[in-house]
Amino acid sequence: MNKLLSTELKRAMKSPILWIGMNIIIVLDIYGILLNSYGFNVYITTFIFENAARICIILAILIPLHIGQDFEVRTVNNKITAGYTRKQIYLAEIFVSTICSMILYIIDIVSVFVCSTIAGLKFSDGISYSAFLFNEVIGLVCIITISALFTMIVMLARKQLISIGITVILTLSLLTVGGNTVSNLGQPEYIIDTQSNEMVENVLYNSGFKRTLANAHLLISPFAQIEYEETMLFEPESKAEYSLILKSFPYHIEFIIFNLLELLLFCKVGTHIFKRQDLK
Repeated sequence: MNKLLSTELKRAMKSPILWIGMNIIIVLDIYGILLNSYGFNVYITTFIFENAARICIILAILIPLHIGQDFEVRTVNNKITAGYTRKQIYLAEIFVSTICSMILYIIDIVSVFVCSTIAGLKFSDGISYSAFLFNEVIGLVCIITISALFTMIVMLARKQLISIGITVILTLSLLTVGGNTVSNLGQPEYIIDTQSNEMVENVLYNSGFKRTLANAHLLISPFAQIEYEETMLFEPESKAEYSLILKSFPYHIEFIIFNLLELLLFCKVGTHIFKRQDLK
């Protein structure tokens, strides 16, 4: 098993898509932090999580190309012939996808801090380092869960082009839907009428059952959480408004709980189906 993990990881590290993805993230950070000017104060934390959705898109291309190649050249069959079980093969791909997602995520954080240091930006006074670290862990678990989903899709679809089509379309669709959910949850209950200059009810505010559904969507969808992460650091006082459970807890620990459950689900379901596939 260790040899299989080592071989797959080495192959992933040589992937041009992984290196292109890392460079894209770094270039975006350089452009956003060093080559842009803003009409308001910006901090290091302003740019944290900004590339999370882009990392998902990179993974939606990287993972199908990496795993799909094994099926295209029938390397999977050779692994089975060499004595590896299908469960070992599946879990090895989950492990490699996890490492790739962690690399992209960490590269983004390091890049943001390096660029911000060059630009002379400070860490926001309103955010503690403990809050930053806790939210980083939440974001990392979220990205890993998404990579596990992509791995399951590719291991079951097997074809590179079909897998890329599914993962990219799924990513763009769920990020869009997730962004709409976060936007709806962020609507205030009352707004100032521009004509009367008085407080009036906001017709876009979701209440009752609609809000419960939106909270549930945010809770179970890592893609919606990705869209929420950019503001997660800056709205601790609004945490309860975005939570369906554990409303009094200062951080979104519920995201971690559900993401880990989904991660286990993807492993169990994916392994179960992969064991029964005909690879001839």
